Amino acid sequence: MAQPPEPTTTHVPALNKPYTSDMLPAGFVFKPKARCLLDHYLVPKALHGRVPDDVIQDAIADGIDVYAVRPEALPFPPRNCGTYDGHFEAWGYFFGTRPAAAAAGGGDGDVRDVSAGGCWCRYGREKEYADDDGEVYGFQTRHAFYEARDGGERTPWRVKEFRLNEGAACFRGVTFHPSAKDLVVWKVYNVVELPEEEPAEDYYSSDEDDEENEAKMNRFKVGDLCIAGPAANTA
Repeated sequence: MAQPPEPTTTHVPALNKPYTSDMLPAGFVFKPKARCLLDHYLVPKALHGRVPDDVIQDAIADGIDVYAVRPEALPFPPRNCGTYDGHFEAWGYFFGTRPAAAAAGGGDGDVRDVSAGGCWCRYGREKEYADDDGEVYGFQTRHAFYEARDGGERTPWRVKEFRLNEGAACFRGVTFHPSAKDLVVWKVYNVVELPEEEPAEDYYSSDEDDEENEAKMNRFKVGDLCIAGPAANTA
């Protein structure tokens, strides 16, 4: 019976200055699992107003309004942009504030207009993330970008929105940072449509992500974070 190949793990040496994306080895990219985003970025940011010193400081952009511009106009890191079998691929992570209508609940937040035209429409079921005690402490919802609200064409652009369940037991008695109201992490990316073929077994891809073109990857560690690499066919 065939066995999966042994993973390759490289430990980055301790640094005397904050670790940033431009210090990643050539060909490696920031493409973590959902729990990494929740545990190492969203939770510390919500509690302390900043990310910890031992994670990649600029991996998630701050101060960018994803509802102000169309997705292709967002400032994606250059190493996260490239071509795959002739198709352009890009992705990026952004801290932001959940729209008031979505935070209030109900269906009003399922369609979110973009100032520059088009809208994000929610699809699929909400995904829950539980802690070791089985208590749900985080959620993920998915959204697709349409050219218009009514009858607009669906584009290849997608968003995964991660937010915390502030009412979870693990947050009882915790004071959240003043800037953390309705704080979320957005993963914005485009879906690359590839010719249908028999998929190869992928031992290293994230089981949290469901993009159609997840590539085989090795991993190395920065603190407790898994970083994917090398990036395939990047420009």
